[in-house]
Amino acid sequence: MSEQRLKLMDYDKFQTVADGFIDRSSQEFGEMPASSFFELLFEKMAERVTETVELEGEIVNNQLILKLPADMETVVQVKDNEILIGDRRIVVKLKDDTIYPTAR
Repeated sequence: MSEQRLKLMDYDKFQTVADGFIDRSSQEFGEMPASSFFELLFEKMAERVTETVELEGEIVNNQLILKLPADMETVVQVKDNEILIGDRRIVVKLKDDTIYPTAR
C-alpha cells in the first residue's frame, strides 16, 4: 500500500488494515499470548539488571510507607509511596476498596 493512500485513510480504516497485517503476521510466525510475551520481556530485561534494591514496606493508617534499609547506598530515592530512579518517578498506590490493619 502506498504512503499516499495511508495519509488519506481515516483512523478506522487504518486500524482495520493494521489489524489485518498483524493477524496475517501472527499466523505466519505463530501466535503468542500477551501474558507469555510480557513474561519473556520481563525476563530479558531482568538479565540486564546491574543493581537490586530491596525496599522495606509497611501499611500505616492505610498508607503505604516504603523505606530503604539504613545502610543502603544507591541512586534510588524513596519517600512514603514514591520511588525516584534517575528521571523516573514510580508512585505505588493501594487499592481503594481494601482496608489494611494498622502496623504494630
